Amino acid sequence: MNIRRLIHESYSSAAKAFVMGTSPQALSRARERAFVKTLADQLKREFAGQDIRVFSQFGRGNMRDFGTEQLLSDICVCRVGVGRTGGRRSQEFLYVAEALIQAEIEFSREWPREIQALNRLISGAAPEKLLVAALPSRGSGELLTTLQAPFAAMTGAAGLALIPHFCDWDRTEAAPEVWRLQADKWIEAT
Repeated sequence: MNIRRLIHESYSSAAKAFVMGTSPQALSRARERAFVKTLADQLKREFAGQDIRVFSQFGRGNMRDFGTEQLLSDICVCRVGVGRTGGRRSQEFLYVAEALIQAEIEFSREWPREIQALNRLISGAAPEKLLVAALPSRGSGELLTTLQAPFAAMTGAAGLALIPHFCDWDRTEAAPEVWRLQADKWIEAT
């Protein structure tokens, strides 16, 4: 899976989506929703299969089978299994057999909130994890330093995507940055 491509395509599609808001905050929330839905759809296409489900903050289609649209993360790609109830009237049910990818989207611009999102990722079982956060206006250097220790604590593959904040989409030329921590050094994903 090419995280860089998924982030760039999701950002590009969401930035072009027609969204409206009655205030700057409402517009930002609408753009966040468009981005999360676009990223979840990209992951659905990437992991297409009958035994794969994508749970997300703004998702549809999982409520009937699982009683929820979202699991522990904003987006979670899972392999599902089929079980049967006991008794004479046995029924089939679906359950989450394996978490494949977990993603947290955090755009508060406050580093403690980003650490909270990372804590949810660290405690998750997926072998692939992704934090999507706002690209700081002063560059990513300070944020990368701040997030280095929690990223180093993560098991499996972990990515950090920094995209322009939703309220800046109309006035920025900045492109998303996608990073991986390897041997205690941040490497920009290609």
